[in-house]
Amino acid sequence: MDPISKFNSKLSFFIMYATLLITLVVVYEVSTRYFLNMADSRAIFVSVWLYGILFTLGGAYTLREGGHVSVDIVYRKVPEKVRKVLDVVDIGIVTLTGIILILVGTPIAWRSFMIREVDSSLGIVFAPPIWWFKWIAVISVVLITLQTIPMMLEKTRQWR
Repeated sequence: MDPISKFNSKLSFFIMYATLLITLVVVYEVSTRYFLNMADSRAIFVSVWLYGILFTLGGAYTLREGGHVSVDIVYRKVPEKVRKVLDVVDIGIVTLTGIILILVGTPIAWRSFMIREVDSSLGIVFAPPIWWFKWIAVISVVLITLQTIPMMLEKTRQWR
C-alpha cells in the first residue's frame, strides 16, 4: 500500500471515530444540562474543537475522494472545452486561495504557539489552550492545497 493510501485510510478511520466521539461528547453535555441541571463548558469546547477538526480535515479528504457537491446548472450547458477551462480556473482559484491562507495563517498559528495562547473567555475557571487548534486550520489548508496539484495535472492532461 502506497503512503498516500495509508494516510487516506488513517484519515477516514480518524473521521469515523471523531464523529462517534463528537456524538458522545454532545450526549454527555446535553445529559448533564438537562438531568443534572448544570452545563459543563468543557464539553462545549471539546465538541466545537472536534467539529472543527472533523470538518477541516474532512474537507481535504472529501476533495481527495471527489465527494464535494457542486451546483452545475451552467456547467452542464456549456461546451466541453469551456468546461475544461472552467475546471482549471476553479482549481487555480482554490490553489491560490490556499496559498494565501497558508501565508496568512502560519504566522498567526506560530505566534499563538509561541505565547501558548489560551481561551480565557471563561476566566480562570477553564482556560483551555487553543494554539494547537490554529495549527489544525493551517494543516488542513495545506492538505487541500496539496490535493489541488494532482487535480490540476489531471485536468491539464485531459486537454490533450
